[in-house]
Amino acid sequence: MVKHGLRQLLLRELKEALPAFLFFLVLFHLIALTKAVTEAHGGLTPLRATVATAGALIVAKTIVLLEALPIAWLFPARRILQILWQAVLFTLAAVLFRFVEEFIPRLVRTGNLPEALQAMGSEITWPLFAVLALWIFAGVLLYCLVVELARAAGREKVRALLLGPGRRFRS
Repeated sequence: MVKHGLRQLLLRELKEALPAFLFFLVLFHLIALTKAVTEAHGGLTPLRATVATAGALIVAKTIVLLEALPIAWLFPARRILQILWQAVLFTLAAVLFRFVEEFIPRLVRTGNLPEALQAMGSEITWPLFAVLALWIFAGVLLYCLVVELARAAGREKVRALLLGPGRRFRS
């Protein structure tokens, strides 16, 4: 009985986070590819791909959690403000993840916080970090716009628009 309840909980959580996960999976892999191309010593490595995938999972779950909090719904009467507010909020979460993603290897390498921060300050190409943060914001804004439009139009209408009449995703 407990196994069944746990399985149902996990399936519900997965279904809830799946759209955000797929979106951020693509976005973070594009960012990893961009970093690999712009860094002279870099490359698209399995570790970088794994970090991008893990990041997509973490950020997707963070967004699901943020959507459950009242802070994510400050402007329910004005959709455009709601979309912009959630885009800013979700972007902050994603950029925080990107910062931590850059910080942890330096902390492991140096062994202490001040040296890791100093290494980060001197080793990171901050203009690239800022451009990637802008891409994250643009992607998150698109995500929030699509989610809100789907919420307003209804799931069935969006399915019919995307898949044609009578076609359905399995739910």
